[in-house]
Amino acid sequence: MSATAQPLSTALLTALLEAERALGRLAEVVQAPARRRRLWADAARRESCAAARLDGVAVDPAEFLVATIGTDLVPTAGRGAAQSVRALWQGALFTQGVILAPARHAGNTRAPFPSSGAAADAWRAVAELEAGSDTRFSFLPDDEDGDAVPVADDTPSPWTLGWAEALWRCLQAEVSGRDPGRLAFSADREAEAATLLKRLDQAGDSPALLGGVGMLAELLRPAPDLRIPAWAVPSARLMAALAVARCCRVPNVWLPMSVSLHADRTTAGLAARGREEGWRLWLADTVAETARRERERALSLDRTAEGWQQRVGAKRRNSRTPDLLELLFEEPALTVRRVQKRLGSTFRGAQLLVDELLEVGILREATNRALDRVFIAVDLMP
Repeated sequence: MSATAQPLSTALLTALLEAERALGRLAEVVQAPARRRRLWADAARRESCAAARLDGVAVDPAEFLVATIGTDLVPTAGRGAAQSVRALWQGALFTQGVILAPARHAGNTRAPFPSSGAAADAWRAVAELEAGSDTRFSFLPDDEDGDAVPVADDTPSPWTLGWAEALWRCLQAEVSGRDPGRLAFSADREAEAATLLKRLDQAGDSPALLGGVGMLAELLRPAPDLRIPAWAVPSARLMAALAVARCCRVPNVWLPMSVSLHADRTTAGLAARGREEGWRLWLADTVAETARRERERALSLDRTAEGWQQRVGAKRRNSRTPDLLELLFEEPALTVRRVQKRLGSTFRGAQLLVDELLEVGILREATNRALDRVFIAVDLMP
């Protein structure tokens, strides 16, 4: 913090300390890889639905889950909304490192950068950051989790311009109708993204959660007080889910901040229009509340798993039912063909597994069709 910065109020200091404690409890709970996978997959779905609702999209949770299999399986009336939420979901999975951005076509390069002016200065600052050896916010590899999806070596590092563009491409690939391999920032958007990243880097220079709240203040300010371009709002909300982890060095934490922002959007709007410290105080309180809610959600998912096991009862030793139950936490919507492929079973075996979960009420059919029927886990509706 600079020497000229205003001293923090007692209220903000208290809120920051409470948020630190809540984050510590959450980080401790999600140390277990299986629990973390469950929570992150669940959080990505809840974040995407909340972010879509903030933009006025009428989200049907069941249709969104069906859309995770394929948007063509959603009834025509709800297909547009489901596609919008699916795009945000894909972006959330990208920020978590679960999926990669769509591959570029050979020869598809970025637009030329401006050569002079403030935008050029901002771009050069970000380029220097990308090229430097600053590892303050690097995420440690998850070596303890052998089932984690590996990230390709050429994936841009988080919080760089290339990573911001890759996140934008993930979102656009679902809704633009354009070939995702040809998507790239325009010169104007690249300059705007570079300016945003520079501001975030400056905010993140403050220690620990103070820097995290500073980044959230830039990323989550609601309309009409936006400080970022309208096109970057979906990306900014997803970046906010990582901001606290970046500054507090808790890579196991991914906070779905849009969920809290949507639940308390009136208060958020009032706080954003007041004094700057009031906005940061609201964010600090929200980080604490979100961390507490995520910790309880992680434990609730454990209880859900235990309840499912009790409902299906003891099965023969070679049953694949436990494998399917665990798969549901990451993919709560599925088809028989998808179960067959993921578990490596026969089609008949996959059908029997699905029928078993339908019988005990863990699954229900979400499509009224003879072929490509989709089944969803009713306890995991976002």
